[in-house]
Amino acid sequence: MYVLAQSLTPEDLAILADACAEVGLTLHHSEPGSAPPDPSDALLVSFHRVGADPAGGPTAQELKEIGGYAVAVLDGIAAGAVLAAVTNGYSFTLASPLRRPRLVETLTYLKHITPPENTQVLTLDGAGSLHSPSKSTPVTDAEAGLLRMLAARPGQIVSREDLTEATGGEDVSRVTSVLKQKLLDIDSGAKLLKIPHLGFRLVGTVRQDAR
Repeated sequence: MYVLAQSLTPEDLAILADACAEVGLTLHHSEPGSAPPDPSDALLVSFHRVGADPAGGPTAQELKEIGGYAVAVLDGIAAGAVLAAVTNGYSFTLASPLRRPRLVETLTYLKHITPPENTQVLTLDGAGSLHSPSKSTPVTDAEAGLLRMLAARPGQIVSREDLTEATGGEDVSRVTSVLKQKLLDIDSGAKLLKIPHLGFRLVGTVRQDAR
């Protein structure tokens, strides 16, 4: 996983670089002439100084679509600026100049809730069962619908609203709670992670078998 910096001041970029080194994350920045990240690497979070030219980097909405987080770096924390950043799709806001302890705390948290994708592949069959290599468990239509939507957006955070639609209107908290236990029961290694204020993401791979 890597961190992307967009249009930060030199001072903030230096502090972010130190924080990334402490947490064990690679830092890339989208300034002209900077080296692109390894395409096989996963973007964890992007820091963008609001009001500056994004230099062709991904927007907050694009980051959400690929599973990354977007942090707005503001010249000052005012209620109007924070509201505008959240409205434009940013997940978090920080004030410039950035503070290393806060950055380390933020990066550590995001790294913790975004573990690498599990290599084990699970199978969801047409008869309503979820299979690991060694065990299986029946799933309801609501659980299957939720799994299909998460599996169709690998690594992405899916909103509670979208998941409610996928379950046919059933309570997402209840469905995910039951599914978490079923994933443990079949020794799947997969996880359903709740991302506060954003939604849920699936850690693992679920494939569909129509048979």
